[in-house]
Amino acid sequence: MLSSHANSEEVQAMKNNGRHSLLCVSMLLAFILWTAVPSAAKPLSFSRAAPVNTSQFTYGVGTAKNAVVKSDGTMYILNVTYNEIEKRDSAGNWTTIAGPDTSIGVMENMIAVDSSGTIYSPDSTNSRILVRDGNGNWTTIGSSGSGLGAFSTPHGIAVDSAGQLYVADSGNNRIQVRDTSNQWTSYGSYGTTTGKFSFPCGVTVDGSGNIYVADTSNNRIQIRDASTGTWSTFGSSGSGTGQFYWPESIAVDGSGNIYVSDNYNGRIQVRDTSGSWTATAYSTFPNLYSLALDSSGNILVASNDSVFVGTMATEGVWPILWGSTSSAVGYFSNPAGLATDTSGNLYLADMLHHRIQIRDTTGNWTATGSEGYGLGEFLAPNGVAVDTAGNVYVADTVNNRLQIRDASGIWSSIGENGTGLGQFFHPTGITVDTSGNLYVADAGNNRLQVRDTNGTWTAITTPGSDLGSFSSPNSLTLRAGKLYVTDKYNNRVLVRDVAGNWTAIGSEGTALGQFKSPSGVAVDAAGNLYVADSDNNRLQVRDVSGNWTRYGGGDSGSAAGRDDGQFHTPVGLAISNAGVLYVADSDNNRIEAAEIAKPTTSVAPMLMLLLQ
Repeated sequence: MLSSHANSEEVQAMKNNGRHSLLCVSMLLAFILWTAVPSAAKPLSFSRAAPVNTSQFTYGVGTAKNAVVKSDGTMYILNVTYNEIEKRDSAGNWTTIAGPDTSIGVMENMIAVDSSGTIYSPDSTNSRILVRDGNGNWTTIGSSGSGLGAFSTPHGIAVDSAGQLYVADSGNNRIQVRDTSNQWTSYGSYGTTTGKFSFPCGVTVDGSGNIYVADTSNNRIQIRDASTGTWSTFGSSGSGTGQFYWPESIAVDGSGNIYVSDNYNGRIQVRDTSGSWTATAYSTFPNLYSLALDSSGNILVASNDSVFVGTMATEGVWPILWGSTSSAVGYFSNPAGLATDTSGNLYLADMLHHRIQIRDTTGNWTATGSEGYGLGEFLAPNGVAVDTAGNVYVADTVNNRLQIRDASGIWSSIGENGTGLGQFFHPTGITVDTSGNLYVADAGNNRLQVRDTNGTWTAITTPGSDLGSFSSPNSLTLRAGKLYVTDKYNNRVLVRDVAGNWTAIGSEGTALGQFKSPSGVAVDAAGNLYVADSDNNRLQVRDVSGNWTRYGGGDSGSAAGRDDGQFHTPVGLAISNAGVLYVADSDNNRIEAAEIAKPTTSVAPMLMLLLQ
């Protein structure tokens, strides 16, 4: 028989064991509840994740058409997207100069700045010159016509140290000069002989008063000697050195070297004082607009929406000074699909650079691929996914195939153009589940395709607007056994549950819960739904209670913007394991990021109760 003391100890031990067992069970229950209880979608605060500003580069949104630099180092960049001028002082500080009200005019091509800070810019559409004085007031010079002081689609403009104004009066095939007494003089008329022009777009003047003209449609350069008044010409149509294809901008340095933007050849050409030419590589600058020089001998090139800076000795990709797009790693051109892996690396389909970019957890970018048809080459890739083994899947859209890079870096391809199973027409979205099944938004064929782990393909849905039918499905994601698809031209999101039943979310419009060409979808661990409402220029979020919130879209609900939390055609979405939402803000050529809500927990109160 047990003593009362032993019995008491045994009973206490049994109580303790029972309490410990209860505690373990309760902790397990609490963990289950913690992982199961959804979080409401919290307000999102966005910031730009990429590209990043550096000491040499300042991020800017818009199309840079022209850059000029004054002798004191002050730089002016014409941003035609927003009808404004970005100004950087000699200390590197940026400010924005608002353009004129559109009732006055729109800056479209070039700018010139005189010694007093007065800004001149041709308004080609309205055939006049816009002028901003030192007090910020905008006025106009001239009107449409062919008389002196009248213009027809003027493009180029320059001002000399005395304040005389030079205008490439393109549509009138002449150069006009206004002296300091506001008297106009005209040079040239239409023709191909020396001293005549065909749609001249660029004009500049040197310290001696010699006038240099980019005689654009004649594909040549003309120079007027100030001392004799005679014109000389050089250059011809072609792609050889000293030949041009639509030269549009011209500059001259203090030594007399002439710099020409050979626009459709995508290069800069320089003619030294002996008449010898040097040129950058053909197509160094796609979408080349204009060039300018600074006092240090650097060349500023407005190309592909951005401003680049370098010299004729610069090799490869020129450093970007201002803008949002460059072919350098870490810069994008219409970024599209996004994905993250379990380690937190970010993958991006850099669509118009025809490559995939990867950002590691330290923020460093690498790129793989280039434009082409071979393995590891792409044409406008739209979608990217990565599995737990590190295999990368790419929707190689215009090549009508998928490409897969294994963990060792070897590329293979799947599919070809067609309508059969395993064939594609402009595939866009792609994802892979934990079992290795591959899901593809075969947009041009208006269907989804799924490849199982045995390599067998099946098609889901048919073209149309009924449930389970699509019109250009372009992105998809999986969460908790459900498949979410953006049905772009039906302006909705379709959801298929584990039983194969489809439901539709949304309709066409600008109200909350309505869409215009949605192109990205993601779902967080709590079940909140995120939709890139592309043509409404906004992100929409639906919480688990069905309430919608929007980010971006402006006052109208669909306006484009460039500040943090605003968008211009958002496309791809991805959510990392760390709870960060990434948005490919495509027409702003950037990625925005925001931290999303984490699952809530009440474990601590439960434990306190159990331990009492």
